[in-house]
Formats: sequence, structure tokens, C-alpha cells
Amino acid sequence: MRALLQRAVNRLHAIEDHLTVRTQIAAAVAAMSIVLVGTLAAGAALISYRNTSTLIENNLAGTAAMVSGRLDRFMATRRQEMMLFAGLQPMEQLWQGDPAALRSSLEALQHSFDFAWIGFADVDGNVVASTGGLLQGKSVAARPWFKQGLERVAVGDVHEALLLASLLTQRANNEPYRFVDIAVPVRDASGKLLGVLGGHLDWNWATSLIKDAEARDGNADATLSIISKGGMVLVGPQKETIRYAGDELADILKAGDGTFRETRDGQQMLTAFHVGNGFRDYQGLNWIVTASQPASVALKAAIASAKTILAIGAATALIALSLAVLVSRRIAAPIVAITREADRIGRAHGPTMLARQSGSAEVVQLSRALRSLLRRIGLAEERTKEAELRATENAMQLQEDMLKLRQLADTDFMTGLMNRRSFLTVADDAVAYCRRYKRNMATLMIDIDHFKKINDTHGHAAGDDAIKRVAEIVSQSIRTTDKAARFGGEEFVVLLREIDQETAVLLADRIRTAIESATVRHGNVIIPLTVSVGLALFDESDRDVQDVIERADQGLYVAKKTGRNRTFLMPAEDERAARAA
Repeated sequence: MRALLQRAVNRLHAIEDHLTVRTQIAAAVAAMSIVLVGTLAAGAALISYRNTSTLIENNLAGTAAMVSGRLDRFMATRRQEMMLFAGLQPMEQLWQGDPAALRSSLEALQHSFDFAWIGFADVDGNVVASTGGLLQGKSVAARPWFKQGLERVAVGDVHEALLLASLLTQRANNEPYRFVDIAVPVRDASGKLLGVLGGHLDWNWATSLIKDAEARDGNADATLSIISKGGMVLVGPQKETIRYAGDELADILKAGDGTFRETRDGQQMLTAFHVGNGFRDYQGLNWIVTASQPASVALKAAIASAKTILAIGAATALIALSLAVLVSRRIAAPIVAITREADRIGRAHGPTMLARQSGSAEVVQLSRALRSLLRRIGLAEERTKEAELRATENAMQLQEDMLKLRQLADTDFMTGLMNRRSFLTVADDAVAYCRRYKRNMATLMIDIDHFKKINDTHGHAAGDDAIKRVAEIVSQSIRTTDKAARFGGEEFVVLLREIDQETAVLLADRIRTAIESATVRHGNVIIPLTVSVGLALFDESDRDVQDVIERADQGLYVAKKTGRNRTFLMPAEDERAARAA
């Protein structure tokens, strides 16, 4: 995997070397613009989608909570009415008095409130009086509502009362009657239990409440349902079927309210629920009110908003791409002009000067630096001519001076290492020796990382100290048979005789780590130091030492490009392939 990644990086560097500055700037600006705009658009679309979804979920949850609250308040009110009626002082005489008068009072209560049937049964369970005379004289001792009413105020869940339903008028739609029971113990002034006042609420009122809530919601796609704590649908689609069961039902009852998505009849639905927990002293029956809406309808606005934002982002990215091309042309134009001028100067004879260029601070600075360099070259040429004239006037002095200069010319004045000329002479001899006797040799190219930054930050004196320190470490790290030279600036070259690849890599890394561990002290400032190293081994196909040095320099280039402070071995095969091409 690492080798594959390295090949990809090398390939990328090769592509970069064949692209113009204008193309690279355009590609970089375009890529950054597309990534930035795409990220912002995607983030905004996601936030918009989530906010809209949350708003819709909150609306559905609010509807479910409102209906659940109305259910509980309705039941609490009916329960309170029955309790107040049972405790009325004028009724104390009627509980054990004339059944006809008691029936008349019960019917008056029925007309005032939403009860399908109200009756009073004595402690033995016999109905003494009831509305419409229904079940009067019958025994209800076995009915759950009567048993519970003997002990406390009781509210029963929705159920069918077949006997009572058979006595009531058949509904037009043939819907069966369902009731919710309310039972209240009746006592006299001394607290003696006289019987149970029972009322059957027609469950049809809940259906009307749901229809009213759906109409007020203003969204015909939202569907409301009432579900018992056992998971059966009491009102709504698929009535009298089990909609939730098991862990799903337990989670809903435990949560109390919330939203979730479900699939119903092959359609994705967004459902909010609220579990009724009573009102005031009414404990409630844990009815579950759900408000459902097709996800495609509920989230239509959210999806449309997200698509709009993404479309705007795409249009913005295209505009940014066009601007990137224009900006790259504008920035690269002076660089292209300087390149052409430099090529012209390199081919011209005699003194020449570079035209001034502008466009950015760096271009202006580069133009000034090149013009200054050309002036210095012209001055150097003039001084060389003067020196030649003086040399012809005094040949003996020149010969003596040349001998001294030759001695100085073999070493670098700052580091004491060999200079380029003397090193190449020794290196040529080493290559000839290796070729004749089939020996191994290697070359290291060493370059100080971020050297310009050291000069710019701490001054050229600090840079000179860094060069001296690196030269000292290199000299101490190699053998007496090896040769080291300063090639110029912050660049060094090392010739390693009689060495194989593994040892050469180890030695190169030892030099690199030794420099990394060292520091340069300049005044009161400690400057960290690292180098990048290119390594090349002598190959039979090498024409001369320049091929080995060039290959090591390519390795140094790769080391710089791939992160610095590392060693890179440049194989001879890559150079042979380049020559063949």
C-alpha cells in the first residue's frame, strides 16, 4: 500500500512538472472554490433539510399532544361531573327513594352531558333506575365497572356492551356501539355505601374529536389515530387491529411522546405520538394519540429547499471556475514574460538587460533581482577583462597568484570542504576506478530544508552558521576514503567509495538524523535544522559522474517534494527510462 501511494505521489509530481503555472493556479483555485462552495452548499442544504424536518415533526407532535390533552380533559370533566352529581345533597333522598324520580334526575344529567346511558345500582348490583329505563331491574353485579365502583371512582377503557347496545337505536352506518365506563360509589351522609352510579360514554365522541382536529390542522394528508395502551387502534385507519406490540409498544409508552418513521401499506410515514397521562386528579388510560403524514408529503418542502440550495451552490461553483481561469491568466502572465526574457538573454551575445515586469510583489522583486544579477554579471565580465590585461602585463606574478588561487580553488572558503571543481575531478577518477574494477560507489546530495526562511528570519549570518554546522556533521560522519564538497549555497555532495546500497542508505539516514538532532546557536537564538537527502548508486550504464550526481539530485528533488527531512534513493532504472524516452 505504501509503495502504491509513493508511486502515485511520484506520478503527481511528474504531472506537475509538465503543467504551466497558469494551469496549476487555475486548477488549485477551481478545486478550492468547488470544495468550499460544495461544502457550504451541502452543509446549508443539510441544515435546511433538518430544520424543516424538525419543524414538521414538531407540528405533528403538537397536533398529537393537543388531541391527547383534549381527550384527557374530556374524560376528566365527565368523571368530575359524575362525582359532583353523586355528591349532590338534594340527591341523598332519591338514592333510596322513588325510582321514577331518580330516573328523571338521571335523564336530566344525560341530556346535559354526553352519556349514552346512566344508571344507579344498589350494593347488590341491581339497577334501581336508569335513563330510558334501559337495564332497569337487571343485575350488573358481574360487570367490571360495578365491581370497581364499589371501591373507588373508576374509569374503564373502551369496550363493547352488547346487552346495552341491543337496547339502543341502531346507527345509520351500522357501526357497533362502544363505550367508556365511569363508575362512582354513592354514599349517604354518614358515609354508608348505598350503591354505584354508572355512566356509559358513547365512544363516538372521540371519532368526532379526531375529525375536528384533522379539519383544523389544515393538512388533509395528516391522519390522526387513537390507540389503546394494548396497541389496538380505537379510532383511525385499520380500526380494531393491533398496530403496535411488543418492544415497540413498550418503547412508545415509556417515551410518552416523540416522532419516528414507519412503513404502512408500503408507504413511508412520518408519525408523531403522545401518550395521555390524565388531567389533574384523573390518572388517564394511557391512550396513544398518533398523527401520521406520508414522508413524501411531509418532507417535500425540506427536500425542495435542499435542492434549491444545492443548485445555487453548483451555479456558484461554475462561476468560481470561470473566475479561476481568468485570475490564473492574470497572475501567470508576468511569470511567462520573465521566462521568455530569460531565455532570450541566455541565447544573446554580449551584455543585455531584462525588461521590468509587474503584476505582484513577488514578480516585481524577482524582476529586480534578475536585473541586479545581470548588472553584476556585466560588472564581473568587465573586471575579468581587466584582470586578463593585468595578467598579461605581469606573467610571473600571475603564475604565482594562480598557484595560490588553485590551492584556494580546491576548497570552499566557508566550510573547508572541497568545492565543486575539485570534487568533480576526484569523482571522475572514482567512476573510472569503479568501472575498471567493478566496484561499488554512491553519491549523496544534501540540501538544508527551509534555508531561505533561516536567512529571512535570523539573517544571513545565521544561515552561514547553519551551513558550517552541516558541513561539520557531514565531515564527522563519513570515512577518510569518502569525499564531501559544498556545491554552492546550502547544497552539499558526498562521494562514498566501496559501499553497497544498504550501507549507503544507513549512512545517509545517520547523517540526516545527526543533523536533525543538532541545533545551530546564533547569539541567544537556537535554530532547529533538518536536511533532505538524495541518494544514487553508480550503475554500469552511467556515462560519467554527472549521471550519478544528476540522479542523486533527482532523489533530492523527490525528498523535498514528499515532505523534506527524509532520504530518497533514486534507482538507475528511472533515469535509463527517461534517456530512452
